Amino acid sequence: MNSLVRFLSVFFILAFISGCPSWWASEVKEKNPTPEQLFSEGQQKIKEKSYQDGVNILERLKSGFPEFKKMPQVYMAIADAFYDQNSYDKAIARYLQFLELYPGDKEASRAKYQIGMAYFKQIKGTDLDNTVVKQAIKAFKVVSESADPGEWGKKAEEKTRECEKKLGEKELYKARSYIGLGNYKAARLAAQRVLDQYSKLGLDDEAKSLLDGIKNK
Repeated sequence: MNSLVRFLSVFFILAFISGCPSWWASEVKEKNPTPEQLFSEGQQKIKEKSYQDGVNILERLKSGFPEFKKMPQVYMAIADAFYDQNSYDKAIARYLQFLELYPGDKEASRAKYQIGMAYFKQIKGTDLDNTVVKQAIKAFKVVSESADPGEWGKKAEEKTRECEKKLGEKELYKARSYIGLGNYKAARLAAQRVLDQYSKLGLDDEAKSLLDGIKNK
């Protein structure tokens, strides 16, 4: 009798499962999302500005499905998420990782441009450390001087000029400061550097005016 009860119990359980394939499939699907589902979910989280959740999902996708056909897009999405959070050092590291793994990808030029932008976003003003500006210029030139820069090459050239103008503005700032201190020799050198290294960026007239004002001092 007990054997019959057990048999009937198993029979009805199997019948229930086989009669509800959609329920069973949805349960499995929920527990084992596909790579496409993870990718879509991660992108959606990032779009909603839930950056950490989105990155975590995409990292799970990377580790669980390394052969996923859209893996280059996964790497770029993670890098972009860090960039959008103003986590520029992390973004640079991720863009570089993408370029190392997928140097020939169609997004390579944008990744290089974004590295330049990550440096550019850290520039604060004329009273600044030249290092970050020069890093931005170097990164932008990698884009504009590449074999096939596309639309990003033109943008990189524009940003290069902006960075060079910032360096010129700092030289003018130094020249004015030296004049205020009475150090006219240093002021002349700084103003002359504007004309020699950063000409045709809208700074020439002020540099010449400063030089004219101290030529006899």
